[in-house]
Amino acid sequence: MTSETSYPQPISSLDGAYLPAGGVVDAPLQPFPVDFDRAPVRISPSPLPRSRNPGYRHLRSQESSVSAVSKRSQMNKLALLLGAPNPSKLEVDGDARKLHPNQLFPYDFVHWEDLSSDVVDELLAHLRDLGLSGATRNAYRALLRGVAKEAWKLQLMSHETFELIKSVSSIRYKKLPGGKAHPERVIRALLDVCDARDDARSHRDGLLIALMATTGPRRAEVSGIQMADIDFHTREIKITGKGNKDRIIQVPGSVWERLMVYIERFRGDKPGALFTPIWNKRKAPDVVAKGLSTASINSRIDVIRKQAEGLTGITIAPHDLRRTFATDLFNAGMALRELQILLGHASMSTTETYVFDESSEYRAKAATINADRFAARKS
Repeated sequence: MTSETSYPQPISSLDGAYLPAGGVVDAPLQPFPVDFDRAPVRISPSPLPRSRNPGYRHLRSQESSVSAVSKRSQMNKLALLLGAPNPSKLEVDGDARKLHPNQLFPYDFVHWEDLSSDVVDELLAHLRDLGLSGATRNAYRALLRGVAKEAWKLQLMSHETFELIKSVSSIRYKKLPGGKAHPERVIRALLDVCDARDDARSHRDGLLIALMATTGPRRAEVSGIQMADIDFHTREIKITGKGNKDRIIQVPGSVWERLMVYIERFRGDKPGALFTPIWNKRKAPDVVAKGLSTASINSRIDVIRKQAEGLTGITIAPHDLRRTFATDLFNAGMALRELQILLGHASMSTTETYVFDESSEYRAKAATINADRFAARKS
């Protein structure tokens, strides 16, 4: 169900964009149930000026564009739960991937300064009821704290209210590590598919898989590698990780050979992203500043997995290559502190979840030791 809503005349926002003068918005989607005497957070019938919107200001404070996009998605989901409208998507030259400068979002209609500790508690409880994990709910908690801080800095929220929101407890949880580390034969099977073809896409994909499995970058970090980040003398690559934190990876010899073949035969040395799209019927990559999207990396690895021999029924996530890198080095004797630096983790506890130290062998050993104990007595 949709309704036509006329926005007020364009209002200049903090980032210089202008809000559209008209458009269609969807009705609120499944607001969460509350028992407050009134609506806990006001929803404006028209978009609020972004210069005074704590939600928008929190997004603008993010150093990483990846973090900003992720938090914008979370904030929009919260806004819809609070009853905000869902503005229609504005097209940019027919390309749905581009963000229109006049695009409105659900968070534009929310008076975030009305947040309270009770509302935050209720939102987190509702997200729990929807089945969201403890880690995800903690991410929403951090987002709401950040928005409340901006409201306080704008003098739209009292310090007491802000402190009460900060006091909302984090969700404690413990779960088994996600994903998996794969044996060498799985990585080799993926590379065999790429090595069987002598074309630009196969060479690019082989380099991408080998680099992720032997140096451990995240998908977004691989996508962001520029030619200027490669030191051809030291064989090192500068990686920009979460929070715009830079680190250096050193490319192993066999992977460096793949890199040089890909550059010399197909990509060339022009400035731009290392891993770029290769469209059908084209022999060379498009040299552009923006690298292959993370979604495309997912898709390519899955396509290659389906073509690989002996991998039917095996799931391989791109992040598994990062886990494989960590586990291989740990099993070879590298310390967790060393792995933490190589992976770019802020906390060693995060690094520990990436290491799969063959606990299945421990279980099998324990089962063998107890195999003949406590059997039923024969009458």
